[in-house]
Amino acid sequence: MTEVPISHWLDAQNDHTALKQAPVLKGIARWHRKAGVVTHVFTHFPLELVVYTANVPARARAPQGMRWVPISTLGDEALPNLMRKVIAHGLGEIKWCAP
Repeated sequence: MTEVPISHWLDAQNDHTALKQAPVLKGIARWHRKAGVVTHVFTHFPLELVVYTANVPARARAPQGMRWVPISTLGDEALPNLMRKVIAHGLGEIKWCAP
């Protein structure tokens, strides 16, 4: 399944630690923390995620081992429900096709 880049799920992780785990976009873009959190409940535990976004130029190369996906085709990706929530939160007002 497709996922957005994530950090380790640690209790009370701070911004500095999370951003050290983010893909390096040096010289391309900076990560920005989105207001609010994404909540999701698994069978044995609840999860709250903080979401960071970056605006990347269309011609920028994806970090090694990753790929860019146009917003217009996100609805066609095999995304777990948690990732759909993260993307919806990260995009905010931008509409994308989520089944």
